[in-house]
Amino acid sequence: MKKMNRREFLTLTGAAVVALSLAGCGGPSAPPAPTTSKEAELVAAINKVWKEKYATGAVDHEQLTLNQDAVGAIRCYGRVFEEANETPHTLKDPDHKIIFGELNGLEDKIRNKYGKDSLAGMAGISEPSTENVVALEDAYSCEDAAVRAFVAKLLDNSNSAKAEFISIYCPVVQSKTYMIATVFWNKTA
Repeated sequence: MKKMNRREFLTLTGAAVVALSLAGCGGPSAPPAPTTSKEAELVAAINKVWKEKYATGAVDHEQLTLNQDAVGAIRCYGRVFEEANETPHTLKDPDHKIIFGELNGLEDKIRNKYGKDSLAGMAGISEPSTENVVALEDAYSCEDAAVRAFVAKLLDNSNSAKAEFISIYCPVVQSKTYMIATVFWNKTA
């Protein structure tokens, strides 16, 4: 079996969501996640590093704005880990129901509001192994070294440098908080 990269995995997941919604099998989409103090603290720490990247011309915007419009793209996986209360975790059929429920309508919402292919980098979740094992990669931390490593993961996508917005989710698994984020931009502006 070919190892899938994160973009292929998200594309396949999005295609499955579209198929489920067309078949009428998708549940109602979840409301946007409220912003927590952990998310606000993390955005502040990320923006310190992002500002440095902007000063060197590595990114287009001086800072990222916390915007939870795309949180479903990452919360769906965070909820899987929370429900299983384990990381790493082997994805099973019930997990896909959680993922599809969160992603239901998200792709259209993002495309209509921000433009096609506006989602860029993601950090905090491993790519699925050939056995469908995924893991949370980053324990919650606003320490400089941890944030720099997290930003490097966010920028590991050709469109990430154009990002204007960031959505963050902080799942708690076995009493430990992790951080997951995705960045995106407004292609319609």
